[in-house]
Amino acid sequence: PSDHKERLGHHEQHEALVVELEVAFFLGVQVFVQMEYAPFAAQEKSDLFEMHPDWLFKHDGKPWPGGVNWGPFYALDIDNPKVTAYLEEVFDTILNKWGFDLVKLDFLYAAAPYGTDIESRAGRMIRAMKLLRRLCGDKLILGCGVPLASAFGKVEYCRIGPDMTLDYNDKLYMRLFHNERPSTLHTQRNTLYRRQLDGRAFRNDPDVFLLRDENNTLTQTQKETLAKVNALFGSVLFGSDDFGKYNEAKHQLFTELCALQTATDVTVEVKSLGKTHEVRVIYVLNGKKEALELTL
Repeated sequence: PSDHKERLGHHEQHEALVVELEVAFFLGVQVFVQMEYAPFAAQEKSDLFEMHPDWLFKHDGKPWPGGVNWGPFYALDIDNPKVTAYLEEVFDTILNKWGFDLVKLDFLYAAAPYGTDIESRAGRMIRAMKLLRRLCGDKLILGCGVPLASAFGKVEYCRIGPDMTLDYNDKLYMRLFHNERPSTLHTQRNTLYRRQLDGRAFRNDPDVFLLRDENNTLTQTQKETLAKVNALFGSVLFGSDDFGKYNEAKHQLFTELCALQTATDVTVEVKSLGKTHEVRVIYVLNGKKEALELTL
């Protein structure tokens, strides 16, 4: 805990986070200092994009657009030696000079938009993941936005579903046109039904929970259910709240979530797989058998 206190500094706004860290340490929950980075993407109008157009992956002679997140971004070409040299420098800075314990690497699918006559997309994606493993050495990787099979055995942690949302299941028009999309409902289903990957392929990251009252339309039950599902079936517990604003009840719930990560003998009974999924989770906590009823 003292090491994390030093990294956070002694500013008042950090005091509540220090308290949460101490609770986590007391309960035996491992805590890492993490940085997020998209190694295979170049934001449009960024210095990288403007100064090195030859570093971009080309399809039919044009840079391949990887998506839109805080603006359009384009894929980098992992077969360009200048790209790999640049990534070597970036990771050396993040991991060795800045001293981060863990990197969350996002939008990794951008490394492999297409295959070739001699290499499939899957093969290219696996090669990209091997590159990241080499660049990070024995430091920890949380993979995100990556085809799951290509990450097996290549990362310590991996996101196994979509982003949660500030409402329960997105807007109606999004539900009509997009099955694969951010959704608090969908992320819980992915966390539940991909639980078998945890500890086998990697450690599962189910995305964040939130307990705050403002800036979301989730009910209290929905927020607590999401948090408990994440704690029971994920190996990382991420919150998107300002912990300094938690009242006593929320601090107590956070403590319970940390304890829930130590639950054993977790089993799942799926009672219904209709429009809604009726699920019963049974687990042992502090020597006592508990049950959690879910409607997802």
